[in-house]
Amino acid sequence: MPAASASINNNDRTASLQQIINATQRVQELMTIHMQHKITNTLPDELEDTDNGQALINTFDDVLDIHAVAFQTVHDSKQETTEAKAVMDEKHVGLQNVMYEKRHLIEEILKCKSFRSVYQDVDLVPLEEFRSNAPTEYLQDQENPHQLMINRLKYEHEARISLKEQQEALQAERLQLIRENRKAQEKLDRFDKLLDDFVQASVPVENALLEEEKKASAIQED
Repeated sequence: MPAASASINNNDRTASLQQIINATQRVQELMTIHMQHKITNTLPDELEDTDNGQALINTFDDVLDIHAVAFQTVHDSKQETTEAKAVMDEKHVGLQNVMYEKRHLIEEILKCKSFRSVYQDVDLVPLEEFRSNAPTEYLQDQENPHQLMINRLKYEHEARISLKEQQEALQAERLQLIRENRKAQEKLDRFDKLLDDFVQASVPVENALLEEEKKASAIQED
């Protein structure tokens, strides 16, 4: 309800109340006069034949009018009170909803703050190394801790992929060298066997040559 309308209604109620008080006092005064006339046996046969009686009748009429106005005023007041209560109830429900939502948001914020993600356990490169080696696109908005962490994780991901590729390349090179060394060793082993076979095969020849040399020496001595 607008403030001006409420003020007018309050003024009307105050005026009606004052009228009722005034009319009540007037009725009491007139009834006192009426009772005095009755006691002194000076009361006329018809009440309206005297000024006091006519005034009493008029005052009763005024009281009835005031009562009708007061009844309507009370009815209007009850209606306004009911409407105001409905508005207040609606606002109260709205306030309760807001307070519930506030508590819910606070609980969610506390959950987020206490939540531990796997990213908190990732062993990242030191911050100074990140700032020295990371590409320019990862060095934007460093004042934002959330964005800085995202950029560091992205850089860490790329760096680990690069290191893994280098490791795989070195591993492949190592395996290749092992295979080549193995082939070379097998070749050396074959040469060693051939040499051993040659040595073993030359023993009879060497023995035969020694026998011939001994025979030649014996003939010369004879």
